Amino acid sequence: MTTAADEYRHDQADVEGLWADTLWVSVVDREANVFGIIHFQLTNKGYARYESLFVIDGVQQQYGNKYPLAIESDKGPWTDGVLKYEVVKPLEEIRITFDWTRFAFDLTFKGRFPVFDYDDSVNGNPFHVSMEAGGHFEQAMHCTGDFEIRGGPCKGETRKLDSWSHRDHSWSARFSDEPAWEPTQQNINGHYWPSIQLPNSHINIFGTPDPAARIGGFISDDKGSRALLGGSCEWLMSDNGRDLVAHRYTLEMPDGETIHVKTGRKHGQVKLWLRGENDLENVFDCYEPFFDYEVEETGEQGYGVSEYSVMGPWPKWLV
Repeated sequence: MTTAADEYRHDQADVEGLWADTLWVSVVDREANVFGIIHFQLTNKGYARYESLFVIDGVQQQYGNKYPLAIESDKGPWTDGVLKYEVVKPLEEIRITFDWTRFAFDLTFKGRFPVFDYDDSVNGNPFHVSMEAGGHFEQAMHCTGDFEIRGGPCKGETRKLDSWSHRDHSWSARFSDEPAWEPTQQNINGHYWPSIQLPNSHINIFGTPDPAARIGGFISDDKGSRALLGGSCEWLMSDNGRDLVAHRYTLEMPDGETIHVKTGRKHGQVKLWLRGENDLENVFDCYEPFFDYEVEETGEQGYGVSEYSVMGPWPKWLV
């Protein structure tokens, strides 16, 4: 069960390899034409990685920094002096601020619904199968605040954000293993992991194309957050084998009902900056496209992020 202590860094004193608390937060505001992923990797190696990856009026603007961090567990706030993550009220509210040359923001994220602990997935936490995972929780959020544009044709504008959002927090030894020696470009569909934000509910599912693999995920609404019973995904990729054109999800609800959710308009995408200890080696291609959604059975409309990965990482080396 997720507790207030899980909002903060987890004890890593006995871990020899790379271990990190990873924080992921989305911004999907169609009216403001601002879409982004804010990402933090708080490691046990004396550093953290800070990412603010946005699409503003259709143009990518991306910030990343590697900055010293105490090895000992702490309760934050965590900052590199530009991007800051602060827990305001555990399991209910966080604040993220960003002060950079191209854009800036001061955003508050409040829980729409209760958190969901991935250990409560229908067959247990799927991440325990593939990596040394300490834990993982997710939550539907409501994002509000000011977003200032400091460059480009709209320089000087401050836009008010008010939209649904999503966040997760993992603690694990992800990326601690030595990557493969020889780089390959295989263009194999990896995982899918959408956060589907609807007017009266929020759906999240993690799965892979392997029908035998565990799925994880939940639906949140006024009844609370409850595990999905099953799910699958249909993919339509571009000719380059890496950019997603569309997803269609089949989702088995907690009461046994099956619904289908399809992507609609794509508002852009970013790719996470995911590394082990070698900054020049790309270890995982994880994409974050921003989509509209429709529930086929009801016509209900929503929006969110259709995260997915493609194996193997390409380019392998970043110079």
